[in-house]
Amino acid sequence: MGVATMIVASVFKRLYPVIVALGLVGFSFSAAGALPPAQTSVARLRLDPATLNLATGGVGELDIRVENVSRLAGAEVHLTFNPTLLEIVDADPATEGVQIAHGEFLSPDFVVQNAADSTAGTIDYAIACMPLDKAVSGSGVLAHVTVRALAKGETQIEVSGALLADMEEQPIPVETASSVVVIGSPGPSPMVWALIGVIAAAIAVGIVVVFWSNLKVH
Repeated sequence: MGVATMIVASVFKRLYPVIVALGLVGFSFSAAGALPPAQTSVARLRLDPATLNLATGGVGELDIRVENVSRLAGAEVHLTFNPTLLEIVDADPATEGVQIAHGEFLSPDFVVQNAADSTAGTIDYAIACMPLDKAVSGSGVLAHVTVRALAKGETQIEVSGALLADMEEQPIPVETASSVVVIGSPGPSPMVWALIGVIAAAIAVGIVVVFWSNLKVH
């Protein structure tokens, strides 16, 4: 059994009892994935933007995008990052733990896992639509990840694992692309900018006064 099939199996093993109990879809689970995938072309899962520039203490957002999928019904994504440079901003403070935000592409009717660990530097996210005939095709945002920069440096948010599955439980071939976060020194605060503006205005007024005085002398 390949790694892809094993991850698909892990998702659908958890989904199957719920699907059967609700009587939403009548199909048999095949962990071995003996049938060929319905999608023969390779889909893509990437983080967008490819490079995110932040100042220390700044907050930014990355999208987990899927592209060129056919009949996508379930997705499982695992990300890793440097926890000394980044932390995940909780998308749902009312819920225990730290979560990322659902996207608009695949309906998160059944959330298998949504957990971000800023100590370990990991994000684990797995969802499926229900019923499975709500599967989607094309491209879109699977989830949103909001990060806060902790210190100056450069780090990669890596897609350490990804599995897409269609409505027949078959794995969708997928290639992945990670993202780089570049963290620079924080810029001047609004108060500093205001002070700079006042000083600049005062200098400008002084120049005008001197110029006018010189004109009067001559």
